[in-house]
Amino acid sequence: MRSPFNKAFSLASPSEKRLANSNVDEVIDSLRFGDLVQVDWLDASEATDSINHEFFDTPVVSVGFFLGVKGRKGRHLVVAKEILDSRTYHYNVIPVGMIQRLKVHSRVALTKRAKHRLKKLYLKTFRQIKKRAGWIGCAVLSEGR
Repeated sequence: MRSPFNKAFSLASPSEKRLANSNVDEVIDSLRFGDLVQVDWLDASEATDSINHEFFDTPVVSVGFFLGVKGRKGRHLVVAKEILDSRTYHYNVIPVGMIQRLKVHSRVALTKRAKHRLKKLYLKTFRQIKKRAGWIGCAVLSEGR
């Protein structure tokens, strides 16, 4: 069966996609809590008037500290983008299937103390992580966000 999309619309051939996805899976399997990572991924887009096939892809670059992989139906990479006073963090939950490239910039960017505090906070709060919220921690939760 032929694809309903133009070749120009396709980002990569099926074999290239498999290779990219297997490489992403390999990198994910090698990640350790607190690794500083860069995630190049495609976010969802929203059309408000007419459909323009040139602008479906919404490329995003997220940089932060690897927290883990979550998901019941699909795997999602969880990355802390900002850490405030060891009690609050801002995170991204990125669908693994949308990741185009995953690069580890450093495995020792956090001090041992900061990594320990972040891990303690993450273990205390990881069940609260949802796709949309974005912020977790004492200060933000007490403000009612």
